[in-house]
Amino acid sequence: MKIRIKSSDSFEQNYEKSFELEKMINLEEKKEYHYKDEYGKCKIVDKIDSIEIYRHGEINFKQIFKKDKNTSFTFITTKFRGKYEIFTKKFEKENGKIMLEYDIIHSNEIINSINLEIQLINI
Repeated sequence: MKIRIKSSDSFEQNYEKSFELEKMINLEEKKEYHYKDEYGKCKIVDKIDSIEIYRHGEINFKQIFKKDKNTSFTFITTKFRGKYEIFTKKFEKENGKIMLEYDIIHSNEIINSINLEIQLINI
């Protein structure tokens, strides 16, 4: 099974790649998808009312998405460390696809707006 990550932002940066799932955990309260991308090990946790995205490697972060809520996250690389907030404007799940639309906020100012789609693909 593969996972496809597709995103676009307010700077017209578009990204779309598929990755082989290394592990999938399916529990009543959550589903976890583990894979590696070009920046490190990644984990997506799909809960009933939130999505959590973790990355550990060249880029490190933990992002939590909850509809109409602000959540904080820290973005860490070897040369940079920044603290931000996410405001999740759109949070939809249907037919194995997760769709998020969110703003990244720093010092009460929106610095980027992102559309993100996560989809499982049966091979």
